[in-house]
Amino acid sequence: MSERKKSTLAALLEGKPKRGRPPRAVSRRNIYVELTKEQKKQTAQIARMSSDGLKRADIPDLAVNLLNIRLALLRREVADRDREIPEGVTDLDSLYLLWDLPLPSSTDESNWTSIRLSPQESIELGRLHGVLKAIFGVNRSQVYWLCLALFWEFFNARLEGKRVGSLPETIDWMESIYL
Repeated sequence: MSERKKSTLAALLEGKPKRGRPPRAVSRRNIYVELTKEQKKQTAQIARMSSDGLKRADIPDLAVNLLNIRLALLRREVADRDREIPEGVTDLDSLYLLWDLPLPSSTDESNWTSIRLSPQESIELGRLHGVLKAIFGVNRSQVYWLCLALFWEFFNARLEGKRVGSLPETIDWMESIYL
């Protein structure tokens, strides 16, 4: 059997980079949430101010991981009781106040947009949404708003100007701080 001859066009395009998103080892999932213009600006600002190791596409993954870490810390605090969160936290606003976060403005106009999460982080966001919906009756967008608010404060307090490595290294570093 003869081997198929390579076409001239294929040979010319062989070394040329492809257009579009670069391929990733694990493809990311689109998750639809409502975001305000201010939240989109914060995400863009974090991407501009972060080091070379973090890209804008990594911010949603880090934000979801940070909320997961902070809720794990809360669970550890109330481990001797039969609760998921402390007794004084009765709604989502009190969770914002517990972590000294600014309350989200309900008057800002928000638009639906998609965020791209790695498969594990999309599972974690779904799990976090399930827990917080059962406790407070919130939707997925409100859970992601909490993720962004936590990450914004974390970035301003700990990450700004710091050289961080890859996404897994940054997640391990966040876990070492809180857990």
